[in-house]
Amino acid sequence: MSELENPEKVSRRGDTRARLMEAAERLFGERGLHAVTLKEINAAAGQRNESALHYHFGSKARLVDAILNTRVAAIDRVRVQRVEALVGSGREGDLGEILRATFEPLTGLLDTEEGVRFVRFAAQVLNDPDHDLPTVAIRSGFEGINRANGLIMAALGDLAPEIAIQRQRLLVEMVLTSLAIWTRRPDAMSNDAARSFFVSSLFDAMAGALRAPVSPETLAALRETLKD
Repeated sequence: MSELENPEKVSRRGDTRARLMEAAERLFGERGLHAVTLKEINAAAGQRNESALHYHFGSKARLVDAILNTRVAAIDRVRVQRVEALVGSGREGDLGEILRATFEPLTGLLDTEEGVRFVRFAAQVLNDPDHDLPTVAIRSGFEGINRANGLIMAALGDLAPEIAIQRQRLLVEMVLTSLAIWTRRPDAMSNDAARSFFVSSLFDAMAGALRAPVSPETLAALRETLKD
C-alpha cells in the first residue's frame, strides 16, 4: 500500500515532524542554534531513531528554515487580515495603525507558551551570524509582510529609501529583541497589566524610531556609501 493509500502512515510522519520542530524550537530558543545537537533534538522529541531528524529535514539549517516558515506563515495570515481591514477602513496612511497591523500578530504571542517559545527562537535566529532575519523579513514572499512593508515605506515617503529600509531593519531587531527579553520575566505570561504597558510602549518606540529626524551625520554617511 502506498503512502497515499495509507493516511495513518502519512499522519504519523507529520506528527514526528511536528514533534521534532517543537523540540528544536524550544531548545534553540533556550540555548542558541549552535549549542544544540541534532542528537539532543531527536531525544527531546522522543525519537529513538537518531536519523529521524536527518530523514525529515536533512540538516540543521533546513530545520531552522522549516520552523521559521511554518511559524511566520501562520502569523502572516493574521497580518494579511489586519492589513486588509486597515486598507478597507481608509487608515492605510496612519503609521501607528500600520505598525499595529504589522506587529500585533507578533506581540499577541506573548500570552501563550507556544508563542513565547517562538519569540525566543526567533531572537536566537536574529542573533545568529549565519542568518539575516531582518533582510528575510523585509524581502520575504509573505503577502502580509510585503503589503505592510509597502505601507510603511509609503508612510515614510519623505525619507531616502536607504534610510527607510535601514530603519525597518532596526525595527525588526528592536521588536524581536525586546519581546525575547520580556519573556524572561517570571510573570511575563500572568501580569496582563504590565504586558499591556510594555507592548504599548514598544509601539510608541517603533513609531518614534521611524519618524525620527535624519541627522546631518546620517545624511553625510549615506552620501559616502552611495559613492561606492
